[in-house]
Amino acid sequence: MKLALILAAFLVATDLSIRHWRSSAPVSDAPVFTLPMVADAMAEPGDFSKIVGFYNASRGAEMKWKGPSGENLTLFYFEWDLLEAGPMMDLVGHVPEQCNVVAGFTLESVNPDRIFESTGQAPLMFDSTTLTDPGGRTFYAYKGAWMQGFGSRDIREGLSRRDRFDNSFVRGRGAARVLQMGITGAQDEAHAWQIFQSEVLGKLAWSPSQP
Repeated sequence: MKLALILAAFLVATDLSIRHWRSSAPVSDAPVFTLPMVADAMAEPGDFSKIVGFYNASRGAEMKWKGPSGENLTLFYFEWDLLEAGPMMDLVGHVPEQCNVVAGFTLESVNPDRIFESTGQAPLMFDSTTLTDPGGRTFYAYKGAWMQGFGSRDIREGLSRRDRFDNSFVRGRGAARVLQMGITGAQDEAHAWQIFQSEVLGKLAWSPSQP
């Protein structure tokens, strides 16, 4: 009984310490990126606003269009102006195949991460998966999670209980972004990645930190 009380007191003290640690963390002064091409879609998200609200994002957008050779492109983009309280737990751990498999997709492979580099900015890391959509077409999915001051995070780091626990102690407050792309009609994964870079990633705009 005494041991149980000591353990309970320790857990309460730990929880209070974490809450204080998070609330006192400074706002990062690192640069922030945006995606101007989705400005109109974010201004009028329509039904997608329900998804934005589900993730407690400041704003978000869904866009669909044709690629340079008729590929089908689908983009999901979310912005948080200021993310606090367990930031890494909020951003990582939700891998693309979770929702896609529920929607009828079949996971074919988890590919090596892809890295996008732009002049003067830190590299952005994207999870890469290959799936088959309900119509039997090959579907390439990319997803990146980024937080101001921390940079890119491996979204699969949140799959294990130990990682989720470790991430709950990560100290930080700042803007955050999640960028996800789906492509059908590409020749192969390398071709899909090339399309993602030219159609979306090359159009990111970086700016000084925001309050």
